[in-house]
Amino acid sequence: MRAPLVDLFDWLHTNAPKATYNLAYSNIHGLTLEEYQRYCGYSLPKDFDLGINEAHGTKELIQTLSKIYQCLEENIVTTTGTSEANYLVFSSLLGPGDEFIIEQPSYQPMWLTLEMLGGTRVPWPRRFENKYHLEIETLEPLLTNKTKLIVLTNLHNPSGVWTDRRTMESVAKIAQDHGCYVVVDEIYLDGGFKRYPSSFGLPRVIVTSSTTKVYGLGGLHTGWIVAPAEIAAEFQRRKAHTTGASSFVSEVMTSHALGAAREKLIARFQSRAEKNIGLLRKWIREHHDVLDWVEPDGGIVCFPRYHLTMPSVPLCKRLLDEAGVLVNPGAFFNEDGHFRVSYGIESEAFERALGALAEALARFKNLQ
Repeated sequence: MRAPLVDLFDWLHTNAPKATYNLAYSNIHGLTLEEYQRYCGYSLPKDFDLGINEAHGTKELIQTLSKIYQCLEENIVTTTGTSEANYLVFSSLLGPGDEFIIEQPSYQPMWLTLEMLGGTRVPWPRRFENKYHLEIETLEPLLTNKTKLIVLTNLHNPSGVWTDRRTMESVAKIAQDHGCYVVVDEIYLDGGFKRYPSSFGLPRVIVTSSTTKVYGLGGLHTGWIVAPAEIAAEFQRRKAHTTGASSFVSEVMTSHALGAAREKLIARFQSRAEKNIGLLRKWIREHHDVLDWVEPDGGIVCFPRYHLTMPSVPLCKRLLDEAGVLVNPGAFFNEDGHFRVSYGIESEAFERALGALAEALARFKNLQ
């Protein structure tokens, strides 16, 4: 099994050091240790044993997550980030010859991982013209007796659009009728401009998430799966073949962050995101001759469409080279003619970045 290159990650690793303005990374600015201690009221004691491991996750974190999701502790599997969470789910439930239905546009590593495992991709389009909402009437014709998974993000990556509860209930019902599972990556859900409920608890639904994007705790890299107990046990067994045990230190620190400071950290996120989305909304409106968009419902990314003839990869290369602004090509999300913008950087720098982007896009338009 040869691992495919993730173009999105290669783009980021290659180009981030060259950028004056990085609008490609999809997380809020990280907490400093001082901020963590102030928000959470916790410091590791001097006699903390750095040799401790716990294969089934720290008790504190599992209890905290079970309260958040209103589930049993047996429903929780802790992981090293959402990428491991998704991998454990995908590799447990899908094998060669199986089919998976996945939203398009979508987050590239998810479909590449499933294809690496031998799955056949069946795209489920989210249309710009329908504001990237899921179209339930188009789902059932995609299912066959080989379908094992329906794979979604909520909030949607790359558009930031929320999928409402009634729609998720319909997806879950269809999955239940066909004997497959729904996997919902909710890594951005807590960053909604309103508070949105998790999809866990709906039949045949498995949720993955982490604190890497919204909470400013990417360095801890703590994630989790929330799933029906009988398949959660299978994910835990499979974890013995990946990390074995997640970082004990990270799980302890994450449990205190979520237990003592969850609302404060969400408010920290929203104070930056809501200010910057206001700047972005105004900017899109002022440059409607070159751009339009589906406004996100939260998170920290959006997916503007541009009115130029240039494909997204060369366009984004020119934006970096000529304007110093790094954004992600829509081609890496399976929808060219767009680029993904993250609006998580400091607001004054973000405003300067938008100015540089506007000048470059106007210049490119005049050259057509």
